[in-house]
Amino acid sequence: MRGGVSKVVDVDKAIADLGRVFEEGGKDEALAVVRGMLETVLRRNAELELDVMRLLKKHLGKTSERISKEQLAFLFELMPKEERPAEAIVPAPDAPLDGAASDEPTGDQSKAKKRSKHGRKPLPDTLRRVDIELPVPAEERACLLCGKDRVCIGHETSERLQFKPAEFYVEVLKREKVACDACEKDVSTAPVAPAVAPKTRAGASTLARIVVGKYEDHEPLNRQKKIFERLGVSLSVSTLADWVGAAALALEPIADLIRKLVIESHVLHADDTGLKVLDEKAPGGAKKGHLWFYVGDAALCAVQYTPDWTKAGPGLFLAARRGGWLVADAYKGYDHIFLREESPPIEVGCWAHARRPFVELADRGEPRVATMLLYVKQLYEIERASKEAGESAEQRLTRRRAESAPLIEKIGRWCADNHGSDPPESAFTKAIGYVVNQWRALTRFLEDGALPLDNTIVERALRGVGMGRRNYLFAGSDRGAARAATIYTIIATCKLCGVEPMAYVSDVLSKIESGTFKHGDLRDVLPDKWRQTAPPSAPIAPAR
Repeated sequence: MRGGVSKVVDVDKAIADLGRVFEEGGKDEALAVVRGMLETVLRRNAELELDVMRLLKKHLGKTSERISKEQLAFLFELMPKEERPAEAIVPAPDAPLDGAASDEPTGDQSKAKKRSKHGRKPLPDTLRRVDIELPVPAEERACLLCGKDRVCIGHETSERLQFKPAEFYVEVLKREKVACDACEKDVSTAPVAPAVAPKTRAGASTLARIVVGKYEDHEPLNRQKKIFERLGVSLSVSTLADWVGAAALALEPIADLIRKLVIESHVLHADDTGLKVLDEKAPGGAKKGHLWFYVGDAALCAVQYTPDWTKAGPGLFLAARRGGWLVADAYKGYDHIFLREESPPIEVGCWAHARRPFVELADRGEPRVATMLLYVKQLYEIERASKEAGESAEQRLTRRRAESAPLIEKIGRWCADNHGSDPPESAFTKAIGYVVNQWRALTRFLEDGALPLDNTIVERALRGVGMGRRNYLFAGSDRGAARAATIYTIIATCKLCGVEPMAYVSDVLSKIESGTFKHGDLRDVLPDKWRQTAPPSAPIAPAR
């Protein structure tokens, strides 16, 4: 329970004490005590309702925090008319609040929208096609008019998607041996082939399958072991774990370069998530380590592991950063970075974090937050319009100063008018308090068009860790967690660049295996460069 375990109250004794105070003429004192108790109970009840709502939403509800016009209209309907802002969304008098009076298209637009949903998406041209001839049965080939056999004049074609299970195969490496035919001496043998994991039987494509399967497709090694057994290969979990370590070691130079470039980026995003790590010295045999995600200029993602959640984690990684922007939440561990004397980065706030508690209050039916959510919604609509127009950073900054700045002023006035209207411990006051405390950071986006409105790009990047730890549950050691950070660095960067992780990791490890990979050319094999020179068969997705 938040705030510790509640004290057990003897209700009968409390009533008796209040009755005695009341009889002794302490009416006002007794009423004040009752009032305080009721306020405490109501506040605690509101906190518990919010906790229950969060848990239900986490397990059963929607994950999106977007507020629809219909929900805003409903909240404004609950608000007294004199308190509604001029921009309040209110449905027409005869329109229901279930979405009928929203932005839904009507008439020809609606028909066009419905038609666009029909039809099946064509199968990719890159897939191999196998022609299957389906002849007309012999008894139906004769002409119904003259009786002669009819001849083929063409085909009606359709497509059916089939699946061929994955296949292991064995490369037999035959090292040539040569000797002098005359003296039958002077024997030489071809050198040992380069390998990603020397002294093992693991090939590059197998290593890529294992690490991408675990860290992108969230298949724990024991589950992969069963999958491989169905394909005819029996490998122990410990062997698979060793191979993961070998792949991480091979990819480490690329991950290190990504980390270096992320530090040097103009706009840097930061966030973190927990990871259970086995540790025999910790209570229960496990501790909570942390993975810190850093996204640089929306193109590269660096991941760092630390065995705890202290300011030393981001402090160590960001020690080399000089100036620039740092987009982060209000975690206190970043404060010493923003306050350091030598070239500190400039803090940029996240409007998604600021909006979140107001969305929770809206889900509880609190009408007072409708105005705030409307203004924030309009901020995002301005950003969306800028993106759809393909504006440069300079053009976006001009738009923001013309359209977003007035909204920021309205948000500031609303917060000033409502801050302190509820007790300090209330969710409403805490939601406004976050905006007030982060105000300078939240308004930085008006200074540089390259700055985002929120930190969601890095939140999306670390979302895979949450999915993964539900499956593989924990890292076996600090060393294993550090390896995970290396592989997450590669995979997260691939996804930012629109590169299919399996194709990338397999190709890079194959180049290491064949000896064509040179560490001096690391920049040329980063996912963004690799995307431009990818093998023709490699799947390429649009960059996020």
